[in-house]
Amino acid sequence: MGAAARLLLVAAGKEARFPSLCLPAKLTVVLLGQAVYLDKSIPTDVRFLAVIQLKNGIEKYWRLFAQVKNGIGQDEKRLIRSRLFQGTIDEDDKTLALHNALVAAKILRIDYPADWPDAIHVIIEMLRSCKDSDQQHLSGTLQLLLSVAKELGSARLRKSQTALQRVTPEIVFLLCEIYSAKSMLWMDYLSVGQGNEAEVNMAMRNSLLCLKILRRLVISGYDAPHTDKTVQQFWASSQNHSGQLLGFANQESSFPPQYQDVVGKHLLQLTKLHVDMAEHHAASFAILPNSIALTLAYWDLVSKFAEVFDKSGGIRQGSADSGTAKAKVEGPLLERLALRALLLLRTCVKIAYQPAQTFKYRTPEIKAQQEQARVMIKTELFKDELVLQIVNTIISHLLVFRTADLEAWEEDPEEWEQQEQSEGNAYEWEVRPCAEKLFLDLLLHFKQLLVPPLLQYFENAQNPHAEIATKEAVYTAMGLAAPFIFKDLNFDVVLTSGLVPDAHQQGRLFKVLRRRIAILISQWAPVQLSDNSRPLVYQMFQHLLNPDDESNDVVVRITAARQLRWIADEQDFSVEGFLPYAADVFTQLMHLLDNVEVDETKLAILESVRILVTRMEEEVSQFGDQLMSSLPRVWEKSGPEDYMIKQAVVAIFAALAMSMGSNAERYQHLMIPLLSEAARPGSDLHIHLIDESLELWNAILMHSNPPLGSEVMQIASLALPLLEYQSETASQALSVIESYIVLAPAAMLEDGLRRQTLAALSGTLDSKSRDIVRVGTVCIQHLIRSAAELGGANGISFIIQDMIATGFLNKILGNLQDAWEAHQTTGPNRKISKLNTLTEGDYFAILARLALAEPELFVQMLSSVGDLSQVWAWLSAEWFSHCLSVDQIDRQKLSLLGLTRLIELPSPVQELVLGRLQDYFDMWTTLITDLQDGQPNGTDTLLWREQEETEYDTPKIVAERQLASKDPVYSVHASGFVAPRLQQLVTRAGGEATFEEQWASNVDKDILARFRALAGAGQPQ
Repeated sequence: MGAAARLLLVAAGKEARFPSLCLPAKLTVVLLGQAVYLDKSIPTDVRFLAVIQLKNGIEKYWRLFAQVKNGIGQDEKRLIRSRLFQGTIDEDDKTLALHNALVAAKILRIDYPADWPDAIHVIIEMLRSCKDSDQQHLSGTLQLLLSVAKELGSARLRKSQTALQRVTPEIVFLLCEIYSAKSMLWMDYLSVGQGNEAEVNMAMRNSLLCLKILRRLVISGYDAPHTDKTVQQFWASSQNHSGQLLGFANQESSFPPQYQDVVGKHLLQLTKLHVDMAEHHAASFAILPNSIALTLAYWDLVSKFAEVFDKSGGIRQGSADSGTAKAKVEGPLLERLALRALLLLRTCVKIAYQPAQTFKYRTPEIKAQQEQARVMIKTELFKDELVLQIVNTIISHLLVFRTADLEAWEEDPEEWEQQEQSEGNAYEWEVRPCAEKLFLDLLLHFKQLLVPPLLQYFENAQNPHAEIATKEAVYTAMGLAAPFIFKDLNFDVVLTSGLVPDAHQQGRLFKVLRRRIAILISQWAPVQLSDNSRPLVYQMFQHLLNPDDESNDVVVRITAARQLRWIADEQDFSVEGFLPYAADVFTQLMHLLDNVEVDETKLAILESVRILVTRMEEEVSQFGDQLMSSLPRVWEKSGPEDYMIKQAVVAIFAALAMSMGSNAERYQHLMIPLLSEAARPGSDLHIHLIDESLELWNAILMHSNPPLGSEVMQIASLALPLLEYQSETASQALSVIESYIVLAPAAMLEDGLRRQTLAALSGTLDSKSRDIVRVGTVCIQHLIRSAAELGGANGISFIIQDMIATGFLNKILGNLQDAWEAHQTTGPNRKISKLNTLTEGDYFAILARLALAEPELFVQMLSSVGDLSQVWAWLSAEWFSHCLSVDQIDRQKLSLLGLTRLIELPSPVQELVLGRLQDYFDMWTTLITDLQDGQPNGTDTLLWREQEETEYDTPKIVAERQLASKDPVYSVHASGFVAPRLQQLVTRAGGEATFEEQWASNVDKDILARFRALAGAGQPQ
């Protein structure tokens, strides 16, 4: 018996009843859970635990086949199914009944119709048997059916959708009967007071359950709901009921609160039905009876609500209902209905002007119906008068700053500001955001109609005697409309004549206007703002951030700080215009940062600082000391778990390093300890800040002049283990290592770093990221070149020894031999190489660098892994083949240089080289021709051309340019490199005649002729 099952028995006090229960653990939990749940003599809390165990067991084991381990057999499934419905219908506790219904619905979704074909039919028969008798059983059956409708309605498999649609008409017909009877019973009670109160309460519950089920089935159970006569009748009756229910829900009604609540729930279900129909079945919505009139009635409701919107308390999320995880929405019923009405209007706009696109096949009839719906709503609903009325109502009433908003502001300013910021997209939950969205929808499609009255609104708002609430609403509309009316409105005039004076007025309510002005300017700045107005805007934000102004409370200053990021981030941000105010603004932002508590607010302020630092570029240097004196304090004040604050601080450090360039070196003593801690595995900072720290590290190195300071070099080794991390982190760490190799090659070649650096870089060649493999190869080549430049033969000798000691050389040669062997096979059973072509090219680039630097040591290295002649045989064959088959001229030239250096060596290498003379001449001819770009004039297109320095050059870029200028690939002429070495080989082979007779005679005459023609065409230029 499983531990969970044993605990259930102990808790239920029934362990003695099942002394020899030896079923598998998963089966025990499921069967025993159901048995304990159905036993009403057991305490409720234990039964609740049992039904939870039952639900978890079903989710975990039910889909498994009986033959599979932990699978449940068909007999056991039949036993469980036979008692499922009983667990909800006969249960008095609503929470327990709900959870059992969820279990039944999950099983039915899996088993119906294949393994449980009569499930829905049984539920229908139970509905028929108790609809006029036992109302408690009817309630349980409806609860069960509601859970089933939710499960099947959410199914995406066509099988489940078809099964639901097959039974929907019968269920809908029966539910309409029940809903009509039950709603009539309690409506009569509320109207004339006739009936039994207990029966009325049960009727209310059952009619609400019917409505919830009908809403889902009508949407999910039909492809075209308007074609069903029962749906048409229900749609018409739903409109009549909405009117009656609105009368019952009147604020002045004398009904007890519990009845008001149930009436409100009925109304909300009906509004959800109407909105869902418009969203999911646009054609049906338009064709169903009186839908246009219904939408207009909803607008009338919004119009009436708008008159009292400024006094309404607002919608809010309350605690979850018992037995469900869904948060309960609280707030005035009329406001919640108005929200639904606005959502319906938004959906109608989409039907008319933004019809849904689908890949699903549509018959010509369906297309015609959808077009009919679009035209009907466009012409019959959205007439000019209605559109103007909606926009006027939104601006004059629904965008107004309410008394409830001001009270919430003053009760908890910081929390209110953060909530307002996050609710900007909460149009499904709040009236104001939804009204803003509807306003934008209409403005998009009725621009010509709406621009003139909007401009009139904006002109009226400039009146100095206009009310603050009116101005705030109009400024809200002006900000929303910016992308649509910027050609019709001169914002510079509005700024100077209206916003600047308004932002300087004093008084308790003017803080509301100041907040809105900060938002408005941030909305217009990216759209229309002249160069002359920018300094004025920067001055205004300096004013709005001033803590000494009484009208700038914390909300105003936070809003200004938050919106400043959009001012700084706009394309034409003027550094010169901002400089006079920069010192004050940075001081004000840091002061504000010290006085706020909400982390999200701190992050917003820090982000504005980061963007300002980035956009000011080198001009921020004069404020570096000011920022670096404040940011460490922010770091220290943040709690040990406030890693997002620390991430933001590190991001500003990185922005400072990038913007200040080499001037930021004076702050390295503050940044390096942070990097050291963040790069150390196991530290808390390492877990949370490693990516941000690597960005800072790269910024520091990119702008550090060589030689690098001792503090910077001391942490170099900490970057090596990071190459084994995920691609994004490893890529940044690799960039750090590349910077070290470019800027401080001598330090990276010291005994303490060289071998571990090579070992770490060798692992990058196995990465799945092509970019990491490429940069890792470049780093290894830089190390080889630096070793040759700084240490000559000894330097290369150390590199080769390290490659052998770390296994890097064996990996390269082993993989290349595998590739060669694979290329020797053909046919359907040919061997597949472990190496892809690009990585193989990386391996040969590393070998070519070694051969080019010190050919003798290169040959000794080959001899250390096997017989030289055997190794050379397969390695040279693969190398020449790869060199001529790729299209990377710089890599090809590198191989040409490396392989050509090998012909300098005496016996036994000389004989091995002469044995590959055909390949050498083929390579020289082909590649030199490519390098001359088809012009036989002795040129080399890869030769370095001096590049002009730019203002954007960093020390790293300068160092990389110097490296490239010294690279033989870009500084050595290919034909001039080959010719003297070939001549030396001819001389060592016994002279021209002997060479021709013994060796050149084995070379293809066409290739030899092409090479001679190429060699005689011209000398290097």
